[in-house]
Parts: sequence; structure tokens; C-alpha cells
Amino acid sequence: MRLRNWKETAPYTIEDTLLDVQPHSLEDPFHWCPSSGTRVWVKVADGDGCKAKWRKGIIVDEVEIVYTDKGIFRKYLVTTTIKRQAVNLSITPGLQPELKPDSPEVRELLRVAGVHV
Repeated sequence: MRLRNWKETAPYTIEDTLLDVQPHSLEDPFHWCPSSGTRVWVKVADGDGCKAKWRKGIIVDEVEIVYTDKGIFRKYLVTTTIKRQAVNLSITPGLQPELKPDSPEVRELLRVAGVHV
């Protein structure tokens, strides 16, 4: 007799499906709806014409709703640190690939890309 785990016996819910969805690459936009205080990875440059780097950040708040021909997206205010200074950015996940959730899957993509996590 084979034992079954809980996932095989209970039907999937929409919450399970949403939790299982993760970005597959760092270059593609990833549409998701984080809440305030969510830890994220954000790709920004130092400012002096330097190459953009992935940095840790935190979602501060939802700024506005953006209507495009691709759909309806939310724009978020994200705080990160650049050269020991707090910087606020306004980013729209789903349209811009510069924002990713801080999840084990994204951390693995960052490791593969050579980012120190």
C-alpha cells in the first residue's frame, strides 16, 4: 500500500496555485500583488552611470493603479539602500522586470546570475 501526502488527497485552491507561481527568469516582468512590508529584490543603478545591481528592498505602499493595453497593474513604492542612503523607487511589477519577490526561487535565480545573496 502506498501512502499519499496531503496534497494528493485535498483539492487545490486558488491560494495554493498563487503560492506556487514564481518568476522563471530575472529578465522577464513578473506580475504579482505584494502587501506593505513585503521583502523584495529590486534592480537599480548607483546613479553615476554604473551598471544596475540587485538589492534588497521593502514594499512601502501601493501608489496607484496603472491601466495599459496589457492589463491593469499596481504601482508600488519600494525602499532600498544605495551607498548607505535610503532611496524610494516607484515600480510596477508586471511591466518592469526590476522588482521580484524575496522567495527561495528568486534567490536561486540570483545565485545562478552571480549575485551575492
